[in-house]
Amino acid sequence: MKEGLTRKSFWTAAAFYILIGLEFVYMAGPFAAYFYSLYGPGLNFFNETPQLAWLARFFMPHIVVETSSALVNLHNAVGESLAVTGFAGFLAGASQVYYHKLAGKGAVTGGVYRIVRHPQYGAFALCGLGLLLLWPRFIVLVMFITMLFGYYGLAKIEERECENKYGQSYRDYKKATAMFIPLPWSLRKLSFFPGSGWKRKVAQAILYTLAIAIGITAARTLETHSLQSLYTHSTADSLTLSLVKMDPGTLETIVATALSNGDVRKRLTDHAQRKHYLNYVLPSEWYVSEIPMETKKGFYHLLPEDYDRNIFKIILTRVELRRSDYVDAKEFLRHVTRRAPVLEVWVDIGRKMVTEIKDPPTATKYGNIPVAIY
Repeated sequence: MKEGLTRKSFWTAAAFYILIGLEFVYMAGPFAAYFYSLYGPGLNFFNETPQLAWLARFFMPHIVVETSSALVNLHNAVGESLAVTGFAGFLAGASQVYYHKLAGKGAVTGGVYRIVRHPQYGAFALCGLGLLLLWPRFIVLVMFITMLFGYYGLAKIEERECENKYGQSYRDYKKATAMFIPLPWSLRKLSFFPGSGWKRKVAQAILYTLAIAIGITAARTLETHSLQSLYTHSTADSLTLSLVKMDPGTLETIVATALSNGDVRKRLTDHAQRKHYLNYVLPSEWYVSEIPMETKKGFYHLLPEDYDRNIFKIILTRVELRRSDYVDAKEFLRHVTRRAPVLEVWVDIGRKMVTEIKDPPTATKYGNIPVAIY
């Protein structure tokens, strides 16, 4: 049962999470630079504060297309499905509310509201989970969990208003209908909170803290698994990462071929010593805006599946590390703070030769804003 009125509290909560989630949408479009001019300072603050830098990190790949983990490879498809399904469910619930409002039919008790009391909040949470999988930053995870608790609080406020307005009829509806998920009555009657007062607030604060801790722990586990699933090649001062599935021998051949070229070696020597490098290997036809490289005009992500398996390009970038005492690839990637383009080298792996060398772009799309690095 719902009152057919616009709920400002709902949209206030929704707008805050949308601001975080829309980073994914803007990153894929021409408004990214403008969006990051507003959003970037906050990310830079996190990235430059050692104690908070982890909040700006991604715990699953965003620019890497293929890993050795089937679970990680599925997260984009699952995220898209959840986001679309959740948004469709939100529209279904909203359409019922506004139809009843415009038609003067009063409270809504049928359709999806016969199954759960708050389908719009539930659907929006599902959509938010999908966006989290598509854009898996730790800060987005924290805000997602925060918004789940926000939705619960708003739903309880609405229910008190409905009880005051509709009395026993709403209490009967509330007793017969699940809140967010259509669980059996035996499970729905379980309560984790005291009835009211300060004890209830303390219990909610403890549960929120536990949810954040569990969420971050799970995300850290996913991050470790994701990093271990990447196709990489390491040296004493560099890490080379392939965006596609590639056996270690082929990846090592690409790196060795590029570094065996005299012009490439000279250009690298011109850079300051004792530097670290994060290098990306991708098909020659691919362009990825988060990698500091020249991108094809009009495209931000261009990833054709039908690409030449013999010609790859390696983008060499010089990086600043928060700590240089890393022990493996995953620690290297966790400590990257900034990247600067150095060189783009095209390699023919069949002939084991460099076919083209390109200078780095004079300016990269996102500058030093901490975007996805893998």
